[in-house]
Amino acid sequence: MMASTASWRWLGIGALLLLLPLPSAAASPPKIRASAAALIDAETGVVLFEKSMHERRPMASTTKVMTALLVLESSDLPETVKVGRVVNTVSGSSLYLKPGDVVRTDDLLTALLVQSANDAAVVLAEEISGSVAAFADRMNERAQQLGVSDTHFLNPHGLHHSGHYSSAYDLAVITREAFNHTRFGELVASKRVKVAVPSAPGGRRLLVNHNKLLWKADYADGVKTGYVRQSGHCLIASGTQDERRLIVVLLNTGDMYGEAKALLDYGFRNFRRQVYVHPGDAVGRAEVRGGQEPQVPVVCQKTLSSISGPGMEDDVRLEVTVAPLEAPVAAGTPAGEARLVSDGRVLASSLLLSSEPVPRSRLRVSGLWLLRAVVIVGLLLLLTRAYGKAVKANRRRGSHLAA
Repeated sequence: MMASTASWRWLGIGALLLLLPLPSAAASPPKIRASAAALIDAETGVVLFEKSMHERRPMASTTKVMTALLVLESSDLPETVKVGRVVNTVSGSSLYLKPGDVVRTDDLLTALLVQSANDAAVVLAEEISGSVAAFADRMNERAQQLGVSDTHFLNPHGLHHSGHYSSAYDLAVITREAFNHTRFGELVASKRVKVAVPSAPGGRRLLVNHNKLLWKADYADGVKTGYVRQSGHCLIASGTQDERRLIVVLLNTGDMYGEAKALLDYGFRNFRRQVYVHPGDAVGRAEVRGGQEPQVPVVCQKTLSSISGPGMEDDVRLEVTVAPLEAPVAAGTPAGEARLVSDGRVLASSLLLSSEPVPRSRLRVSGLWLLRAVVIVGLLLLLTRAYGKAVKANRRRGSHLAA
């Protein structure tokens, strides 16, 4: 009887142990066969996974992300563009434009990103810079401004040339910048869209996005495919979950959608963004010398966040440096800096601004007026004394002459 009771006790303990949650372990990253790959957090730019991500490789039509970025940054583009003979200089994926067509600039941008239209790329390049070569120079200048160093453009479409290359990391950085433009995000997430083309049957063409990941994952919201024989299949993809966007780049892969989804799933499951400060949050107070108030709150201008997960820093701390201010202080006066720091490295930083105006104290204002009055009286006395001396000197001079 006692043995039976003990057996039931052990069975109960075993069942209880089975119900207890096991310690969670971070999943290993997926096996990626692409020649080069990168996975980054779009908000912070932090790299979550990489494979030969700085290796320079042909990148085919993923080139068009930079082309689109320059189009979106060109504020002086006309609403419509007249197509020139430059459309006859490219082959491959096309909107089938003809010289003389008048097409909306936004429709050209749409075809560039959704249909990967090479003819739209050269028409936009010529409109912006006057020639494809001049536009390529502008692409390289913009790449340098973004701080990428393994990229060189020779055209706006990505048709192969030995001197036209990029890296998985550089393409992720360029794409992250492009997402700062709302229109870019709208277009790369579009599965189907119609554009107006005068020479097309019925004057319109239906474009179907080349990026099939949009149909394969609910969170997918971009970006761009690419293929030429020399580059193999390339893909820049993005996904958003819980207001977090991840960007993945794969160069020369045999399974671009499967590997992109595997990396995005890995990123969403294993990494979290920890926000330390939101824009507008007060993180300290600045001393105001001579102000009606002795201090003023200082607020952060940017979101400061870090990524937690496998291989990420776990000793991140917020450091705030606040400088004293002299009254009067206007709202929005620079007053210091907030930094996220880990192991001596600055991960992110933001300028701090005064949150409200602080006028001079009444006592200081009265003191300033008193000081001004003293200075003025002093000047008047000096002038009076100098005038008196001058009058006496003139009298003496006159008496000597009379004698």
